[in-house]
Amino acid sequence: MPSSVDALVIGAGPAGLSAALWLGRYQRATLVVDAGEPRNRHADLAHGIPGRDPVAPGELLAAMRAEVERYPEVCLRPGTVTDLRGDCESGFTAVIDGSDRVTAARVVLASGVSDQLPQLEGFEEHYGTDVHHCPACDGYEIRGQDVIVLGSGDQVPAFASELLDWAGTVRIITDTTGPAFDAGQRRALDEHGIEVVDGPATALVGEPGALTGVRLENGTCVPGTSVFFSYAHRPAHQLAAGLGCELDDDGQIVVNGFQLTSVDGVYAAGDLTPGLQLVIIAMGQGVSAGVACATSLRGRGTTEARPDPAPPTRRFAAGHQPAAR
Repeated sequence: MPSSVDALVIGAGPAGLSAALWLGRYQRATLVVDAGEPRNRHADLAHGIPGRDPVAPGELLAAMRAEVERYPEVCLRPGTVTDLRGDCESGFTAVIDGSDRVTAARVVLASGVSDQLPQLEGFEEHYGTDVHHCPACDGYEIRGQDVIVLGSGDQVPAFASELLDWAGTVRIITDTTGPAFDAGQRRALDEHGIEVVDGPATALVGEPGALTGVRLENGTCVPGTSVFFSYAHRPAHQLAAGLGCELDDDGQIVVNGFQLTSVDGVYAAGDLTPGLQLVIIAMGQGVSAGVACATSLRGRGTTEARPDPAPPTRRFAAGHQPAAR
């Protein structure tokens, strides 16, 4: 592993690998560190990716890694960044797996989001086959079906309504340990024909790929052939927060049009930034982050010595976009 690089990319999902690909194309010494837990690792297929629709998530990432490895400037390393400090003036220092250290002139954060999973009997067997967390990603595949939504919190009614674009029927099973829907939400659900069944749910009924329903704590079986869930989605923003990056109310990292955070020299891409959480979007954001990161170093040598900081025009400011080069 190199001890000093131009760019450190944290996360090797679609966003991180896209950033690394373009950093390699700009001949910037790049280290990619990845913990090996992509968000969609349980899914059978990823959808809606032009030219690769559908594709198994593992197959897609393997192909992207192989492309990145063609660039000798890029090093991929499994591990977890446990600490990240520094700034654009003096450089950033990362600790990997609690011991190894690397310094970098720039950082791209692409460590994604983790989902709170339902505590249901049979969940592991069904997840990614007939249980999903993303309506936009898997809605087309469940068109016309009877869909059950599991979750807690006031975001659930809106989440369930997304599925009306494809589903034949939609039912919500509430988690009685979480906040109840208010009267206004219940009226809106009635207007959209979304039934609310008070739970909690305890088990999935049927074989993977042949789901027949969800069993409640009282023994009742609610019929359905697909399940979507929404509990909590946690952006992996700890490193960003430690550097002082601005976060929005949902804990996602605020970026400008070039994926630059509020901290000079630190970029972010993928699901841990605001907006649609789709593979193809993460790829595009990764490209933007990689190109912007590389061009911020233009004119500086790519050696183990840290380059000078980016020009002031790259600084993040509300309503200001850095000039494209």
